[in-house]
Amino acid sequence: MAQIVFYLKSEKLDKQGKVSLLAQITSDYRPYRMKLGKVRVRDWNKKSQRLRLSSVTSKEYDENAKMNSFIDDVESQARILFNKVTKQRRKPSEFELKNLLNVPEASNVLKSTSLMDVFSDFIESNKSDKAKNTIKGYTTTKNFLIRFQEATNFTLTWENIDVKFIDKLKKYTYLTEKKQLSYYAKIARVLSTFLHWAEERNYYHDNIYPKLKAEEPEKEVIFLSMDDLLVLMDYKFDTIRLQKVRDLYCFACFTGLRYSDVISLKREHINNKLLTKTQVKTGYVKMIPLNDFALEILKKYEGDENPLPRMSIQKINDYIKECCKTIALKQLPNTGFNVRVIKKSVIGSETTEESHPLHEAITFHTARKTFITNSIMLGVNIKALQDMGAPKKEKDLRKYLKITDAFKSQVMDNTWNVLSLNHIPKELISQN
Repeated sequence: MAQIVFYLKSEKLDKQGKVSLLAQITSDYRPYRMKLGKVRVRDWNKKSQRLRLSSVTSKEYDENAKMNSFIDDVESQARILFNKVTKQRRKPSEFELKNLLNVPEASNVLKSTSLMDVFSDFIESNKSDKAKNTIKGYTTTKNFLIRFQEATNFTLTWENIDVKFIDKLKKYTYLTEKKQLSYYAKIARVLSTFLHWAEERNYYHDNIYPKLKAEEPEKEVIFLSMDDLLVLMDYKFDTIRLQKVRDLYCFACFTGLRYSDVISLKREHINNKLLTKTQVKTGYVKMIPLNDFALEILKKYEGDENPLPRMSIQKINDYIKECCKTIALKQLPNTGFNVRVIKKSVIGSETTEESHPLHEAITFHTARKTFITNSIMLGVNIKALQDMGAPKKEKDLRKYLKITDAFKSQVMDNTWNVLSLNHIPKELISQN
């Protein structure tokens, strides 16, 4: 005989002290389950299989009452099905049971759960087709919002996502956590993505997106000139550790690959002088012709299992700074890796600039910037460069073009303008 029970899933409590509530129908010794939503463990009465309504806040009362009503509806529909098949002297079919446990009322209960519960579902639902770093960004935003709620005593609900919430979020971001404008822009971007997702699933119905939008400030492009890159490429480091990290960094400088793509590179991705790989971050397939510098690096590791050494991003960033500092110690002040670069910080309306020697500002991410900038300076076609992974959006590409324009002006000063200064018209010579 078929029967239905409701119980709490054995899992770790979330931040609100909630776990999943499941409905299970057992028929012919086979269980069929459905998640009804999330409930507070302390409110669950195992004997009655309902949520308590006494000694709770008015908000908790409404949530618990809606969930109890939904449980009643599911149980009622199950009883109707059980009575029907009993009269017909048969067992419920698998289709009937699955159809019962996918009743449309389930979405109404999920809507009554907290916004942060739905945010968790949003993250889980995207794990199957989003890049690992994208999911990491979603999780970072969720954790940030949890900290925001705890610090401000502001509980996020579907109803209070308004301009006042945005004001509080900005104030917390800039004044409490001392985060930059770029950080807030990323939080706002993920939050907008989540709200669009929630709107499509009937959780959210307002339009706060224009108010949430925040433009990230244009960042300075820190890169190695071709001269500095070749010095780094040819430098004889004493340790294998520094030699390997130099090769990883330089390979990225010669191909434009991100860390996630360099570190996951396999020999199957390389066919003669062509590298074909699906980018980890974007999911797009990129075909990159390998220049002689990149091929020279690959040749060093022909006998290894992987085409390039493997190393964590933390170690790479530490070691590549060490490489550049080693070279800087043998260079003159304000030259090569001792050149001062400006790092800008924007927190709210306050902008600060700090000067650092180039060797302190180098991270693995600057390798990609080095590839793009030097490629443009060398005259590589912009469309071809974008096909190899350079930014496609004009606003993202603009900062690189600014640098190359400045470089062209410098070249002009060092060549044609020098010639013009040295040129003395004949009429001036005759006057003297």
